[in-house]
Amino acid sequence: MIPRMKIREALVTGVGVVNAIADDFDSFIEAMRAGRCGQRPITSFDAGGLRNPRACEAVDFDPRPVYERRDDERAMERSSELVLAAFDQAVAMAGIDLHEVAPMRGAVAMGSTLGGSVAGFRYYRAVREGRRRPSQLRDHSMHAPGYRLCIESGFLGPNLVFSTACTSSNLALAVACDLVRANKADVVIAGGFDTMSQISCSGFSVMRNVTPGVCRPFDRNRDGLILGEGSAVLIVEADDFAARRGAHALATIRGHGIVSDACSMTAPDPTADGPAACMREAIDMAGATPGDVDFICAHGTGTLLNDRTEAKALRKVFGPRSADVACTSIKSMLGHTLGAAGAMNAAAAIAARRGAYIPPTIHFEEPDARDPVACSPEARSGAPRHVLSNTLGFGGANCSVLMELH
Repeated sequence: MIPRMKIREALVTGVGVVNAIADDFDSFIEAMRAGRCGQRPITSFDAGGLRNPRACEAVDFDPRPVYERRDDERAMERSSELVLAAFDQAVAMAGIDLHEVAPMRGAVAMGSTLGGSVAGFRYYRAVREGRRRPSQLRDHSMHAPGYRLCIESGFLGPNLVFSTACTSSNLALAVACDLVRANKADVVIAGGFDTMSQISCSGFSVMRNVTPGVCRPFDRNRDGLILGEGSAVLIVEADDFAARRGAHALATIRGHGIVSDACSMTAPDPTADGPAACMREAIDMAGATPGDVDFICAHGTGTLLNDRTEAKALRKVFGPRSADVACTSIKSMLGHTLGAAGAMNAAAAIAARRGAYIPPTIHFEEPDARDPVACSPEARSGAPRHVLSNTLGFGGANCSVLMELH
């Protein structure tokens, strides 16, 4: 009989984040505690004609340090700038020299909805105007930031960039966990990114999914989402590798669930069976029970159907307790970062643990009697330990990740 090996645990040892309310992890802790709203007029393109010309753009982000740290003046696409900024923070927090990782034992797993669409749109306009510069497409491909991370780290293992709508970076975290547990990698650079894209803003506006006002997830009067941009990057290490270098774990990725609805290209399945099964898979893989979960980092887009479906799924999994488990949608503060949403949830959960509070769901005023969840417009004191992070995407993609916070 082949002896069974001890399952390696997937530890998070470093986090970096850039979004509309913070340019680094420590600022993120305080911005969420204060309930800062990142919504403001869009500046990266002419937003005239949109249902709402305001969004959660990372206008305070300064990419110059990214170039200065690399002594490189060649322009990158904004997605690469955001990813490398978050990556630099995560590596510094983890205190790791990635070049000391055996190259074939290092991997990259990232997620994005539209990748380098800013570069693509810029190139398209240039061609229309009779100017053609192929160099503008260097970072256009979805996997370009992944390649950049491989070059930065020297990793020769898997380089995976997923695009499964809003579940993209939760899927990246799930795969990072699997790579570590299967002994395929010692260290995985995992996370997600998306920029303030004219394509996504126009598309969501035409579908009338964007609120003309503010995003108020799970509120009875919710009427749409607000788009955001940013990147969140996590350093995920095998527990034995982290122990050898004396690393401190911020969290352990205990379980995940990945389920498809097979229902509609845009609308969630009204039965909510998919998201419910997804959550159960994550909890079961973690060897936990619904009663162990003390914080839900919800997908919570602020649209009528998405929030109703997620709340219904929570009732299926948690029963009457679904109205009492602390719940937050950070999209009320930093917008819907699309492919980065799952990694942003993970960063928010770790920040909440470090700050000893439950992040607020700002603009939440009146609970929906039909779909009650335990949101609060202000931060609440607490030290969440087992967090369930949900993502629900177009095409019926669902991915939940359960983390134990340290």
